[in-house]
Amino acid sequence: MSKIFLISNLFKFLFLFFYIFVIGEIGIRTISYFVDIYDIEMLKYAKKLKKSSNNPNLSHEHISNSQSKLMGVNIILNSLGHRNDELSIKKNINEYRIHIIGSSITLGWGVKKENIFSSILEKDLNLNVNVKEKYNSIFVINAGIGNTNTQHHFQLFKNQFNLTKPDTIILQYFINDAEIIKKKKNNLILKHSYFAAFMYQQIRSYLFHGSLDDYYVKLYDKNSQSWIIAKKSIKNLKNLCNKNNINFIILFIPDLHNFSENNKLINLYSKINNEFTRMNIPVINTYDSLSKTFKSNPRDSWVSKKDPHPNSKAHEIIGKDLYNFFIKQKIFYDSS
Repeated sequence: MSKIFLISNLFKFLFLFFYIFVIGEIGIRTISYFVDIYDIEMLKYAKKLKKSSNNPNLSHEHISNSQSKLMGVNIILNSLGHRNDELSIKKNINEYRIHIIGSSITLGWGVKKENIFSSILEKDLNLNVNVKEKYNSIFVINAGIGNTNTQHHFQLFKNQFNLTKPDTIILQYFINDAEIIKKKKNNLILKHSYFAAFMYQQIRSYLFHGSLDDYYVKLYDKNSQSWIIAKKSIKNLKNLCNKNNINFIILFIPDLHNFSENNKLINLYSKINNEFTRMNIPVINTYDSLSKTFKSNPRDSWVSKKDPHPNSKAHEIIGKDLYNFFIKQKIFYDSS
């Protein structure tokens, strides 16, 4: 009798679980149709625009010639998986190319293509009279891929620079780019179920203890394996650029949660940037420019209330910092 009772309860539990799962799936899919939910949009991004990489040093790459509407914005990728116009393999006469590598910030998550800092830089440089005297055109390559780190950025550039033929490379560096990203096995449930993916992220957030600031500080401890690997990747990238006569610049993007004087990360930003300077790499630190505009309300720089990726206004500021750096350095025209 007890065995039958246990089996009966098991079936009731399984039925209840299945019922909740189905209702949850329908509910999340319905809501996400009308409202952009960050975790769901990231799942769509992984399904529609990413693929597992054959490179053992990479977890994933973009799918060539793919597109999807994410966070209300159309993302269209070219044959190299870049979010810019198709690039000619043959470099035009007097054409200057800037190859930008980085994460979802470079990709322009939640931002229209024309409002991304890479597009702003390209437009402004092509309108500059002094630049036009030396070059017929400036082409800026947006090779940003979400959920990548510095090690990924080096590997991706190493695989593509012979195709893109850049004169300058810009490494967009965010404070979490020192994290180690392991190659994951595809989980069919998380890959195809919006409800499962949403609940998984909620549980992960709930289980995370401690402040984000403390996590970042620990990430950059002098004995941190993550930071050691990140620095090694940057040194490898610098050596690759030196061998191929490519200018190398680092674009530093701060965390957009806090721009006040009591920001615990300011000292960490200085530590990171000083390390890059010791490597003899020019650094564009956008913290000051962003803090001037968003100091009183950092959320005004966000894509949405729950998504702290830089929005179009923040991208405009970053793009202007980049442009001013290039003009001051006189990379594009003779100083005589």
